[in-house]
Amino acid sequence: MTYGEHLDRAAAALAAAQVNLRHPTLGGIADHAAAAIARTHLYRALERQVRCLAADEDDTGLTRELQHATHTTAGEIPLSPPTDHPVPAALRQAADAARVASDILNTQFDPATGHPRSPEGLAIQARLFHTDSLARLAQLARTVSEVDHGLAAWLTRGIAAGSHQLIVRTAASDAMTTSLTLRHTVDAVASHVALHSLLHDLQPPPITDTAQRWAPINSPTDCVRALDVARTWLVQHHRDLTATDFKVLLRTGLALTYEIDYLTHAANRGTRKTPTAGILAAVWRGAARASYQLHTLGNPEPGVGPTVLSAAETWLRSQLRPNEDWRDPTTLFRSRGAKAWRSAGAALAARLPDLTTLIHQGALIAMRRGDMLEPDPLQRRPTDRAVRPKWIRAGPASPQGATLLEFTGQLHEETVVLAGETGSAVLPGVHEADRRPATPRNRARRKPATVPVPADSARHLSSPQPYREQGGRVVQGRHGNQSIAETLARRWPQSDEPELAQQHHHHHYDRPEDGPSL
Repeated sequence: MTYGEHLDRAAAALAAAQVNLRHPTLGGIADHAAAAIARTHLYRALERQVRCLAADEDDTGLTRELQHATHTTAGEIPLSPPTDHPVPAALRQAADAARVASDILNTQFDPATGHPRSPEGLAIQARLFHTDSLARLAQLARTVSEVDHGLAAWLTRGIAAGSHQLIVRTAASDAMTTSLTLRHTVDAVASHVALHSLLHDLQPPPITDTAQRWAPINSPTDCVRALDVARTWLVQHHRDLTATDFKVLLRTGLALTYEIDYLTHAANRGTRKTPTAGILAAVWRGAARASYQLHTLGNPEPGVGPTVLSAAETWLRSQLRPNEDWRDPTTLFRSRGAKAWRSAGAALAARLPDLTTLIHQGALIAMRRGDMLEPDPLQRRPTDRAVRPKWIRAGPASPQGATLLEFTGQLHEETVVLAGETGSAVLPGVHEADRRPATPRNRARRKPATVPVPADSARHLSSPQPYREQGGRVVQGRHGNQSIAETLARRWPQSDEPELAQQHHHHHYDRPEDGPSL
């Protein structure tokens, strides 16, 4: 179950408890203790969620009121005794659901440092869901405070009948106070808004300790999950990416671009074709070619994220291009998993912008770290094989390092356009978390860096300045970007790189397209 489903489950259980408290039967000692313990767990689970979502900027008083709701209850809560009474049973179900929802939220952050360990954690840290998420929790808190009114009277009758346990006495006192005060606080926060879809569908982040955990890939849903694994792994390891990681990630992204384009147009046969996939593929290709000039000493194996993503793309390619030609979509959408195939293109496209931003962030850190090597551009190609090539340290100002940063910096914008064409909402992540107020210092810091490029190369793809071709014609906008990207890709030296040449195929929708030979 997802985070939102657990909150809905807690709300349904609270409604049942409220009904049972209208005409409750007098319970025994165990029943009153179980109800008091469940109430304490429920409030503290809500408090943990509000603290996680609001961070240190909660000015609504909701955190303070939720903490006050159990302030007289002992810090150490005893184990709940077994009971069949409907009141404690419903409260326990609500508390269990709220505690699981709290765990799902808190697993998005490292317990030792508090740093996000998933793209969703970055989005939560950026407070993208602050309003609607706090409103949803405030609605639950208001329901609990309404339950408290009947619960306090029921526990008080239990104390008079012999339930003298400390947890029962303190819970009865807290419930009486909270039923009178909490409602006024949460009314300022609660509103009838739906929980944001990303938070409603939130699940614990995938475990990225080994690639074998996510093998084999057998469905489009597995491919989408593999992309989530890669994004989560990049959040956790973006500071120590190797040249091998970049090679695998960039080649896989290039192939996924064509496969997403195929799935999108196959699912929407009436959709007008656009050159977005070709523009994006040219940028992926330029970044991939630059990565193949970079080397990390030791030649390590790719990490878990790139490995899982590559395995998913390999399976996807075997389904969509079994004979190096695109499959007839009618057979694909008549298969057993037709529904998953129809939504796979949009689901993959929604995750690409965050993936590309994480790749670019990792490239920036890697170039500043300075532990990668690239061929010395001043050394002529030796005719004698006995002459060893010279290497220089790759960095933001080296030819290959600068080109890698230049191309990876263009990926986010183009993948956002591709996601828009599929009709899918971009999943937020590191790009949104890195946004800063538009102060003069930040504006100056955000200026694109000047990177060296070959003398005959085009200008930076995101530059507002026009690009003049040899004939003097000015090309601007995204069509200009396409010409620039293709020009850079054609002029890139072909030596010492893998087979990334374009192979022209005719798609099922009568559009000539170049699919990468991987």
